[in-house]
Parts: sequence; C-alpha cells; structure tokens
Amino acid sequence: MKIGIIVFSKTNNTFSVADKLRSALVKKGLDAEIQRIVPENDDPGVKPPIVFTSKPDVTPYDVVIFASPVWAFSLAGVMKEYLEQVSSLEGKRVFSFVTKQLASKFTGGTKANRQIKSVVELKGGRVEKSFIVSWKNKKRDEEIANLIAEICKAV
Repeated sequence: MKIGIIVFSKTNNTFSVADKLRSALVKKGLDAEIQRIVPENDDPGVKPPIVFTSKPDVTPYDVVIFASPVWAFSLAGVMKEYLEQVSSLEGKRVFSFVTKQLASKFTGGTKANRQIKSVVELKGGRVEKSFIVSWKNKKRDEEIANLIAEICKAV
C-alpha cells in the first residue's frame, strides 16, 4: 500500500504535523511519502487561477492524506484550487487534517474539512476521517498524537 501525504504549508506548521505522521507510518512499515503543493504565489489573498510550480499527482497512491492550513476561517485557497484540479480520487482511501492558529471552535477548522470532503466527493472519493490541529491550543500535542494514532490504526 502506497500512502501520499499531500500538503500545502506556508509557515511549516502543517508540514511539521505531516512529517510526524509520515515518520509514524514508515515506522509501522508502510510506504508513505510527503508531496508538497507549491504555488507560484502563496499569498493568502491570491485569486484563482493559481499557477503551481509543484502539483502532486495522486494517481500512484492507494491512500491520500490532504493537509492544509485554515486561512480566514476557511480552507486555504491554494489547497482548494489544487483539489479542484485533481483528476480523480475514485477507489482511493482519503483522510484530511487542517491546522489553524486559534483554539476556539468556531474559527474555520470544521468548515475547512467540510470543503475538502465536498471536493473529494466530487472527485469520486470519500474522506474516512478528518482532523483539526489548533496551534494555540494547550492540548495541541494531544491533537497531533491522536491524529497520528487514528490514521495509523485506520491504514
């Protein structure tokens, strides 16, 4: 089974979680790799169409994990645009997680995961589990550990 962690991360917070997840999956004996989404312009205010200098292909993966920050109480525009350009997720197991700064519940994490779920379903896939990591939450390390444990258990 080949696992692709497809990550967009401007500040490396999201990437750091993805890297911990990849390490845990590899330690479990699984073939997991990180592919970064890199836009030509990663400014939060950039409008579509977004030009990508690195746009990972999900075709070789059996399991795809999408990871993105929350920007302005919503899924980062870069990830949204990338997902809309993915050809198909049919037959793939899909997971997602988002990172956000604020610990309060109503700051976009749930909305961002719903946005991922919606596009994944349009592409023929289904998100099995989704997670939120709140960077300023005192229990952030627990959120990360739970995300890793749940995904490792599921795959």
